[in-house]
Amino acid sequence: MTRRVSDLVRGAGVVLAAACMWWMPASAQNAQPQDWSRIAGNFGEVKVLPNGGPAPRAADGRPDLTGRYYPNRAGRMLQGGYRLGDDVMDQFDPKVTPQEPPAFRPETRAKYQFPTPYGTCAPGGTPTSITTQATEHGPMELIQKPGVLWILTEFPQTIRRVPTDGRPHSPSPDVTFNGESVGHWEGDTLVVDTIGFNARTFVDNYRTPHTDRLHVIERFRLVDNGQTLEDRITVDDPGAFTTPWTAVQRWKRTNRGPLEEISCSENNETFYHYDVLPIPQDDTPDF
Repeated sequence: MTRRVSDLVRGAGVVLAAACMWWMPASAQNAQPQDWSRIAGNFGEVKVLPNGGPAPRAADGRPDLTGRYYPNRAGRMLQGGYRLGDDVMDQFDPKVTPQEPPAFRPETRAKYQFPTPYGTCAPGGTPTSITTQATEHGPMELIQKPGVLWILTEFPQTIRRVPTDGRPHSPSPDVTFNGESVGHWEGDTLVVDTIGFNARTFVDNYRTPHTDRLHVIERFRLVDNGQTLEDRITVDDPGAFTTPWTAVQRWKRTNRGPLEEISCSENNETFYHYDVLPIPQDDTPDF
């Protein structure tokens, strides 16, 4: 999932700038050094964050995963339109953690792999809300309390509550976008096991489909003296893939910026405004 880097960006101006660079002849691109002072965001000043002190520990002695993380080595929002170099942008070392491409069942592409209509935004789901950051470079925040971990992502905006007391799954969990997650510790690694999905999301931002038989295992651990969060994601779905496959993401811990409110309202904002759609005058319940 983190093998490829998309040029998806959040602003039309950035898209236009990237398009101009794409069509510009190589000789023109290399004619003179890039003047980063004229680029919004000062992306030319982005550097790899150094590692800090030892990994923090919670009161129970477990590693404390609490913090805000960005899925790159700079610990900040980046844009795919400004390629800054593998040392900053890449989330893994392919020599150390090679990524496994999914092996689809023959019928998967025809049945599940189709484009989502523009403007239609289902909830991100699991692990999509995390894996989508391979292109969005948005932040994720973890809040660790005794017996529970909260996972919050900015876009797609998602909140997951994961009990970490080692409990088993429910006998028949409700089918949801995020699924039912339960966690347990294996040494200093938090293992999050999730089942109970609907089939209305994709596994990542590259349109990788899944069925309601999806089973996701995430392994969270702190590396680089606690400054980097490694999330090793194993995806198993016998309805969509021939074998399980694994991807690795690494997130830099930082205190830069809050999580912002990102909402996709499916282009229906005005439909629900009472000045456009009058309030019904009868007392008939609308359900």
